[in-house]
Amino acid sequence: MDTWSFGWMKEKIGDLMVTTYASIDSNVHMRGVLRDYIDYILQPPERRPEVARGFRYVDPDTGVELQAPREKPDGPQYLVSWDLEEISELTEDFPQPYFMRGRNLLDQLHPVTKRALLNKHTWIFMGPAGSLSQLHNDHDHIHTYVAQVVGRKHFILFSPVDAPLLADVDYAGHTTTRKSVDPLNPDLERFPDFYQAEPYECTIEKGELLFMPSSWLHHAIGLEAGITVSKDSVDHHNFGRWFQSIAVDKLPKLMGRISKHQSFVDFPHSPAWADRLRRDSEGLKELQRLLWE
Repeated sequence: MDTWSFGWMKEKIGDLMVTTYASIDSNVHMRGVLRDYIDYILQPPERRPEVARGFRYVDPDTGVELQAPREKPDGPQYLVSWDLEEISELTEDFPQPYFMRGRNLLDQLHPVTKRALLNKHTWIFMGPAGSLSQLHNDHDHIHTYVAQVVGRKHFILFSPVDAPLLADVDYAGHTTTRKSVDPLNPDLERFPDFYQAEPYECTIEKGELLFMPSSWLHHAIGLEAGITVSKDSVDHHNFGRWFQSIAVDKLPKLMGRISKHQSFVDFPHSPAWADRLRRDSEGLKELQRLLWE
C-alpha cells in the first residue's frame, strides 16, 4: 500500500464530496471536498481551524446546510465509514486477509446483489490526531478487520461477555448509540461495575491489521493523522446472528431493498406489496408496525 498517502489521495480522488463527523457517534456533520479536508487533517492541532476550508455544517438527517452546529462538537472532524466500494479504482486494494479467504459468505455474492440487499462492507476512516470512535460493537454481528494504512491508532477492546458492564445493550448484546462507557473517563455512577470488565489494548501502526470477531466492543482514537480501512466478513461462526439481524430484526428494511432490486423490478408478476413499497416508502413503516405489534 505504498501508493496510499494523503498526497496520493488528493491527486486520485481529491474532488469527491465527503461528509465528516465530530466523532463516530456525533450529530455534528460537515460536508465539503476531500482535498480541502486532507489539508485540514495535515495542519498542526494548534493551528487547525474548527471548520475545514470550504466545508459547511449540514443536518445529519436531511443533509441541508446549517449556519452552525446544533450541539458542541466532541472532537475534530472525522471522515467516518466512507464507502470504499463506491470508489471502484480503490476497492481491489483491500481483499480479504488469508485467514478469511474462501470462507467469507459476502465474497460469494454478486457485487450488485450484495450492494442492493445488504449493508456496505468495506470502509475508509480518515482523520487527524484525536479522531474518536466511542465504544461500540459493529453492525449486524459481522466480523471485521481494521488495516492501518497511514498513521497510528490506539484501540481498547472488550469481550462481548463484558458488554452489560460497559453499555446499555439490546437483547442481542449490541450497544445502543451514545450509551456506552468512556473507557478513558468512566462514569462509575452509570456503570458501577466497569472495573470488573477486562480491557485489551493495542496500537496498530502503518501496515498492521487488527481482526475483531463478531460483537467485540472497541474504542479507537487516532494518535496521529491517519487512514484506516475496515472490511467486514460473515462465516459459519457468526452466520446465524448476522442473518437474524438483517433478515428478521430488520425485515422491513430488507424487504424494501429487495423490492427495488433490478431483477425484482423486471419480474413481470411481482406481488402487490412490492409495487406498494416501490411507490410509497411509508408502507415500510406500516409493515414494521404490523410485524412488531
